[in-house]
Amino acid sequence: MGALGRAASAVVALGCVAAALLGAPPAAAAFEPATIDRYLADGLAATGLPGMAVAVVRGGEVVHVAGYGTDGNGDPVTPRTPFRVGSLTKSFTAAAVLQLAAEGRVDLDAPVRAYLPGFPVVGPITVRHLLNQTSGLADPAIPSLNDPHQDLAQRVASLRDVRPVSEPGREFHYCDVNYQVLAQLVEVVSGRSWAENLGERVFAPLGAADSVAGATTTQAGAPPGHVLLFGVPVARPELDGLVAGSGGVVSTALDMGRWLAAQASGGGPVLRPGDVALMQTPPPGVAGGYAMGWQVVAPGRLAHTGVLSTYSAIQVLLPGSGQGFVLLFNGSNALADTAGLAAGLADLLTGGTEPPGPRSTALVAAALGAAAVAVLALRVRQLARVPRWRGRARGWRAVAGPAWLLLPTALLAGLPTLLSALIGRSFTFWQLCLAMPDVVVLIAVWALSGVALAAARTVAITRRPAARE
Repeated sequence: MGALGRAASAVVALGCVAAALLGAPPAAAAFEPATIDRYLADGLAATGLPGMAVAVVRGGEVVHVAGYGTDGNGDPVTPRTPFRVGSLTKSFTAAAVLQLAAEGRVDLDAPVRAYLPGFPVVGPITVRHLLNQTSGLADPAIPSLNDPHQDLAQRVASLRDVRPVSEPGREFHYCDVNYQVLAQLVEVVSGRSWAENLGERVFAPLGAADSVAGATTTQAGAPPGHVLLFGVPVARPELDGLVAGSGGVVSTALDMGRWLAAQASGGGPVLRPGDVALMQTPPPGVAGGYAMGWQVVAPGRLAHTGVLSTYSAIQVLLPGSGQGFVLLFNGSNALADTAGLAAGLADLLTGGTEPPGPRSTALVAAALGAAAVAVLALRVRQLARVPRWRGRARGWRAVAGPAWLLLPTALLAGLPTLLSALIGRSFTFWQLCLAMPDVVVLIAVWALSGVALAAARTVAITRRPAARE
């Protein structure tokens, strides 16, 4: 999938929200829109992202909706400004599957092959396993995961050489492919495209007239989003790729408020109360707390993040207080503390006291920029002292001295592989560049300057005998 939609990710992951929102929610606090607006406006400035929209629900009603900052065209953000919601899409796809189950057209515990005979993955994977992300499918096991040219049918067919990393139903592995297979299942069973199905059976009943779904990022348009380069927003198009089922919804704060209101009040016109409870309840005996497009991040708190290369979003439900909210951002950066902003809003809604604002992205960016300058200055000094180093280099220092300088280059080249091994998610190098450009620039300066110094020292060593004559 294009962008860092799978990240929900490495960087702004559901686990980040979990850490930020720990603790059971108290009773709802007095609702003060002016306080909410002031906190969010200040928090947006701290993140460095150019625009944001919010919707707050209580008791099944949208009680506050607002926009802050500007969109990718320079216009003020309003409650009807379109945003790419990334992996928040998964909750909509889950709803579409549960609608079919309510009509008796899908059995959640039936094998996926009962509905997709061409589903090639070996093993008894059921529809429920896909919804709960317990199918055993995982990013590292899917070689074609980052192919931007596949459609849904091709994505399913490409799984023919994939083997689950765990027995279905035993372990949680967050993987967009689970929900892309579900989108294909919705299309085959309903006889309509996934996007049409959401439009007719989810958006229309909710009155979400400004929401659309697209199989790729180019099929569902929105203003340009942004990446942050050392704290400066840079507008750019979203990476293209397959997002059907997993990340293809474009919506507004007003429409997302209607969706959350339905989720908080038993399903509204879209789902039965029992189906909403099922969506929000993880399977027993599986670590991770992932339900169906929702994750239990603490007792009585549910959340899901959405992360693309130029947009990000967080939706939260606080069942103990009957409240919920969504934050939509027209920018994405691993260093932007959007999880902290969401945690602060949750505290405001349940505790009433204004919490500290999120971490300053500008300060973090300044620290990384200063580190890059310091590394470059050190390398310039070391390059100037190569003749002096040559006179001291003997034995192992003559070989290891240049060689160890190449380690940062290995780190830079192996960054996608390293992250895949550490967190079980797969990203292209370009996706990582867009997600955390400041970090990549620092490593690149470290690596390239190291290569230059290693080359200079190697040349100096090879010329040493001639220099002594």
